[in-house]
Amino acid sequence: MIKTILPLLVAAISGAAMTFQGTVNSALGKKIGVIEMSLVVHAIGLAASIIAVIFFGTMPKFTLAKTHPHYFFLGGILGVVIIVAVAFTIARTGAALGISVILIAQLVTAVILDHFGIFTLERIPIGATRVIGTILMIVGARLLVK
Repeated sequence: MIKTILPLLVAAISGAAMTFQGTVNSALGKKIGVIEMSLVVHAIGLAASIIAVIFFGTMPKFTLAKTHPHYFFLGGILGVVIIVAVAFTIARTGAALGISVILIAQLVTAVILDHFGIFTLERIPIGATRVIGTILMIVGARLLVK
């Protein structure tokens, strides 16, 4: 049971943190610009990551790019796109609508990635319950912002 509860609890904390992050980043972006905000956020994130590696991890080998698929390293670029897009969206739509659309896009993308087993994921075929669940999420988001 703990094997299921702990990851779901961490996911819930992550979801709440993402909403706070988007809202705070949006506020900073309004003051200094969204591209500039992204630079500040990523610089602080880099510093925090270095501290975390020093105290809790090991330095990654810089030969990783030679031994792993190049798409493994898209996270940094995607991080910039995500940070800028979320801040841009929340500033113009508010948190509830912006996050609702983001969540639906994440869910649809996740279902597709699972279905095809992309990026080393275990293949989980799209079935009727996944389609219905996705539709219910879309309906719920629509009701939330109506």
